[in-house]
Amino acid sequence: MPLVHINRLLAKLLGKILNRNHSVQNTPDEICIIKLLGFGSVIIASDAIFSIKQKYPQSKLSIVCSQGLADGVESLNLFDKIYVVQDISLFQTFTSSIKIISKLQRVKKLWTIDLEVYSKLTSIFSLWMLAQNRFGFYFNQVTFRNNLNTHNIYFNTVIHVEQNYWRMANALGAEKLEKFIIPNFIKRNYHEGLQTIAINNTCSDLSLERKLTEKQLYDICEWILQKTSFKIVLLGAPSDKQTMQDYTEKYFPQNNRIENIAGKYAFRDYYTYLYNNCLLMITIDSAPLHIANKLNLPNLSIWGPTRPANLIDTDTDNEYIYLNASCSPCVHQTDELPCGGDNFCIKSITLLEITSKLQNLFEKTKASNFTN
Repeated sequence: MPLVHINRLLAKLLGKILNRNHSVQNTPDEICIIKLLGFGSVIIASDAIFSIKQKYPQSKLSIVCSQGLADGVESLNLFDKIYVVQDISLFQTFTSSIKIISKLQRVKKLWTIDLEVYSKLTSIFSLWMLAQNRFGFYFNQVTFRNNLNTHNIYFNTVIHVEQNYWRMANALGAEKLEKFIIPNFIKRNYHEGLQTIAINNTCSDLSLERKLTEKQLYDICEWILQKTSFKIVLLGAPSDKQTMQDYTEKYFPQNNRIENIAGKYAFRDYYTYLYNNCLLMITIDSAPLHIANKLNLPNLSIWGPTRPANLIDTDTDNEYIYLNASCSPCVHQTDELPCGGDNFCIKSITLLEITSKLQNLFEKTKASNFTN
């Protein structure tokens, strides 16, 4: 990419001319995190981000994100300032980005943290902000960043991603990993009266191969409706509302025990609903899973083209299913999927495997809503 090479040369040249001090000993005026896509990643990184905030309480903590992340990011109450890239059109993306860069260039002592792992543009974005210190990840697929960042942190693709985020926080001087809790949602206890199971089969368009088939989702819902007295709510973003509505009307017309709540609640109300009403969640690998873990909501997660050990703590009371296909993990690792998008790693998971894990979770939560 010519733009990357031009900016690498520019960064080298200016680095020699300006001879800036890139030490982390001096406190910055503002620390700006760049994360355009993936709210689930923000949640996973929240402990590391919170640790940085605790290390530099006098510094403003901000984030640059896309419009799709803004509401979720705001709901965490973790950032002092949110800069939103308006990505409705190419023109708006360009103009809003220039405005954000211009604002941040005026910060006297700015540090940036690029949490995007693969993006070329976010590295350039960080450089153009003229940040004194620019922290970012590198590995073999993104060696172009070596001269764009002032501090490169190795991103290990075979360990839990949270450890990479902690290495980033540690590079900024954080010495202790602090646990972030979404405000007002301290660890809950199981209690009687939780009559609802949340099911999520939605994710971003970046890797739709994570999703269950319509038939698999139907079988799970039908099993719950036939074998238990629980209600079901189907989760999703506002963009998923019509799809989930079409699904319920096709497979469960006029069944008052299954409800589509995709896009129904703002984020804070969404957290409250899950926390107060749902016994557990069944979900694929996407943001609702990481929200459930932050809310201490018991969950069964279903994995295929991504690997659970990279993204969740597998040593908990939660349950997960992963067939460990020889070509998994593949998404985020290769541009051309070995299966060509025919995600047999998900399609091969049987209803019996899912319900067996679900019954284990019922036992752990002491659920007794089974019918004869």
